[in-house]
Amino acid sequence: MPVSFSVFDAQHWLLAVKEQWQRCCEPGKVMLVLLPLEYPFPMDQALTAEEKTRGARFRFLRDRRAFALGRWVVRIILGVDQPPIPFLLQDGGKPYLSGCPTFNVSHSGGLVAVALARNAPLGVDIELMRRGSQMTDLIPVVCHPMERLHIEARCLKDRSAMFYRCWTRKEAILKATGEGLRDDLSSLDVKLEQQHPWITSEPLPLKLLDIEVGWEGYSCSLAVDPGITSLDIHSPFQLRQLECFDQTSSSQYVI
Repeated sequence: MPVSFSVFDAQHWLLAVKEQWQRCCEPGKVMLVLLPLEYPFPMDQALTAEEKTRGARFRFLRDRRAFALGRWVVRIILGVDQPPIPFLLQDGGKPYLSGCPTFNVSHSGGLVAVALARNAPLGVDIELMRRGSQMTDLIPVVCHPMERLHIEARCLKDRSAMFYRCWTRKEAILKATGEGLRDDLSSLDVKLEQQHPWITSEPLPLKLLDIEVGWEGYSCSLAVDPGITSLDIHSPFQLRQLECFDQTSSSQYVI
């Protein structure tokens, strides 16, 4: 999809987001930045030497670009981009930056999601929803019995969206706790019947938020500390129009 803004404009917009983060970075707040893969950025300057080697292993350019864009956005907002400060890894493989706020990155299809919070558990997952028999095959593997009942009670056309809500909620939890992977996903109940459920069965108590990203066909969820009370969402587009570049395009939600 075409975009109508230059690398200069794109960086200017993100610097404005950085300034807002610096003003509003306080306990109880989360910032979510949503960007299309077409977002202009200096890909050759965004990564460390080790990350460039790692990124080159991705088979598709789309995945290499998403990997670089997510890390570039984190570094720009946190002010560690010149030169790029290497990310460290927790035991479960979750990236972090020593002495910096918490962050998490996800990408799927044509979107990249970057979430930031001040020293609080945080996980984000975004998925392009794919319809078909794959979902039917995955439901017994992924879903808790209560979740299956909730999904199967929906009309046929709504089941896919509810399954992906279940999926992204679980992925967000695993990313917030730093697990990354789990064999028994069906043992975790993310309470699909609730809008902002609290999950207390995990090592960390978490609150789940479902995000409307502004594009049809995507599901996105955040897992945050229960003390989080507000969420700022920033994106350089409005009303699903990538061509509409507006520095003021942001939303604030009180949770």
